[in-house]
Amino acid sequence: MTHILEKAELQEMLVQAARIGALNMFNEITLYHLKDAANLLGVSYNTLQKRIAQGKIQVIDGRITGAEISRYLKIK
Repeated sequence: MTHILEKAELQEMLVQAARIGALNMFNEITLYHLKDAANLLGVSYNTLQKRIAQGKIQVIDGRITGAEISRYLKIK
């Protein structure tokens, strides 16, 4: 089955794809304070500290990137 897109439909799809890509990139590079990261991960602050000490979660300058949160949630 072939579907032919109108130029306006294609442009709208490309705009939406760009927005999604930009949002994903923003989420990946965002740095979260440990308390905020604990909330996003659904763990207590103390549990997050333990995961960091165990090397399961990497910290950059006392914060955690969105990419690290995503990575951890995938392996959890």
